[in-house]
Amino acid sequence: MKYKQLITKLFHGSIVSRRGASLMELLVAIGIFAMISASALILFFGGQSISVDSVNVQRALDYAVEGQEAVQSIAHRNWSELTNGEHGLIYQGGQWEFLDSSTAKDLFSLKVFIDDVDVNTKKASTTVTWALSPARSQDIQLVRYLSHWENPLVGGCETDPISGDWYNPVVLGSTDLGPGNEGTDVIADLPYVYMSAEASSANKPDAYVIDASNVADPQVIRSVDIGAGGVHSLYIKDDFLYGVSSNDSREFIVFNVGDPPNMNDVAYINFTGNADAVAVNGVEDVVYVGRVNNSANELVVVDVSDPMNPDVVTAFEIGGNINSILASSQKLYVSTDVTDKDVWIYDIEDPRSPILLETYDLPVGDVLGIGLRLPGDILAGGSTELWVLGATTTDQIYIRSSLITGGSSNDLACVADNFAFLATTNSTKEFMIVDISDPDNIQEAASFNFPQVGTGMDFADNKVFMAVRSNDALRIIGAGPD
Repeated sequence: MKYKQLITKLFHGSIVSRRGASLMELLVAIGIFAMISASALILFFGGQSISVDSVNVQRALDYAVEGQEAVQSIAHRNWSELTNGEHGLIYQGGQWEFLDSSTAKDLFSLKVFIDDVDVNTKKASTTVTWALSPARSQDIQLVRYLSHWENPLVGGCETDPISGDWYNPVVLGSTDLGPGNEGTDVIADLPYVYMSAEASSANKPDAYVIDASNVADPQVIRSVDIGAGGVHSLYIKDDFLYGVSSNDSREFIVFNVGDPPNMNDVAYINFTGNADAVAVNGVEDVVYVGRVNNSANELVVVDVSDPMNPDVVTAFEIGGNINSILASSQKLYVSTDVTDKDVWIYDIEDPRSPILLETYDLPVGDVLGIGLRLPGDILAGGSTELWVLGATTTDQIYIRSSLITGGSSNDLACVADNFAFLATTNSTKEFMIVDISDPDNIQEAASFNFPQVGTGMDFADNKVFMAVRSNDALRIIGAGPD
């Protein structure tokens, strides 16, 4: 208050008119006023600097996320392009490619460093750097682990690193597809999740794109209606998503997901006969489709070397319903409800010409979901049990162990040497985690009770993505803290 009075007097002339006022007092008053003015200027311009820095941090984060998605698309297109070392990125010819040096964009510099985690896993570190001043810089780094899912040593099990306590999982988030829609399958290609659904009416959507960048609040950003029949199962390769349906004129549908928020259906095939198509998987530029029992052949081989113009190559008679399909780069595994042939194994060294190697009959029930575990075990999700089948030598398949699940395992996902995640019909354990680290003694690790049965399953980024037969169809599940 004294300073304020002193300054007021200065401007009203009272100081210079007062008897005995000194030059020293005048100088002190001027100095105080200058200090206050300078402080206000520092606060103003400092606030402007903080605001600019905040905007640049968000721009850098967006650039880094774009870089991560670009690396993921390169990995999907051709794993061999993920050479170790430092790279830049460029989008040309309709696809992302690596450069030999870092990439500049506005005031930002981006570089991607690729390194080995193990024989089938790469670590991609994307770093964005920018200058705050000539003498000071800042950077943001994002890390993603990439799995070579087509490697024959991996088969169906993911090799993503896992962490946390999977004996005490937690539900991280969920997505509602709207009334009258039920989830049937799910594929995680982060930050996006693709879901298929069956609707109560033909004019409701059947395929969805969900932005899961915020796992606590995943959002539907795109949906596509294919007409009647719904979509039962999904498979993704590069920029195309393949779905199968009960629609009698569109049993096989191709979606372009090169730009996920604008996914659209671009091609379809009307198979011979009117039997539903219920299962799909693939390898290289070939997709395998499974149908329910009919007068035509149930296993259909489709050439998708030109995804916009898919073409049936050949088909095989199974003599029953196909429940699920899994392809590695050397073998094709088909699960069926044929009485004495639950699992069919084909050699697909030539993917267009599968050769039947062996069939196997489980002691009880049929096989629905199917997966692979290193170095050659088959995980067979049956109608009441999960089976581990030793299948390193396909003509000498044997049971290693089994676990009562109390319901059908409609789908499963697995992480090599660790866990299998089951989507089941068990009314109190629709989601189950099984410890498969000892294939001769598998054990239940945890479970969740959801309102409806589980229908589809995928694993990515240390999270489980599960489709549920309800409108609240996507459940995202993570490990509890260590």
